[in-house]
Amino acid sequence: MRGAFLVAVALLVARSAATQTPAERPLAFEARFDGVFARRVTTTHAGLGVTRAASRNLELQIVLAGGVTVRGDNDDRNASGRADVLARFAPRPTRRDAWAAYGGGGASVLVEKTARGRAVLAIVVGVRGRRQFVELGLGGGFRAGAGVRF
Repeated sequence: MRGAFLVAVALLVARSAATQTPAERPLAFEARFDGVFARRVTTTHAGLGVTRAASRNLELQIVLAGGVTVRGDNDDRNASGRADVLARFAPRPTRRDAWAAYGGGGASVLVEKTARGRAVLAIVVGVRGRRQFVELGLGGGFRAGAGVRF
């Protein structure tokens, strides 16, 4: 019952946000899928992010994600999670439907069920359209991610 209530609230917030123009919308939400690839460690996470415009070209973003980390040659799988706090420089495109490049950086905390958590610096570059985005970066390893904003 509690889960159904949370899903209903999330859908109402998303519907309300979709009817507003970007200038009226204080927060933008995103669903994303990321991979972090380091030496003998592969992590895949699905996550949710929230972005707030700090100025015309600067956005502040928080991402919470969870998934699986595979360590070593023996396919040892562990539950893992990640929290990112990033600042992104995102120039506005000249046309509303155009793709625009962005870059950013911040801190990321990586936790794993059987390993000690660690904080790392994260640097990302990416491109985004009106709703979708693709990004690459460094932070705990090579990062690749994609998602949809709503």
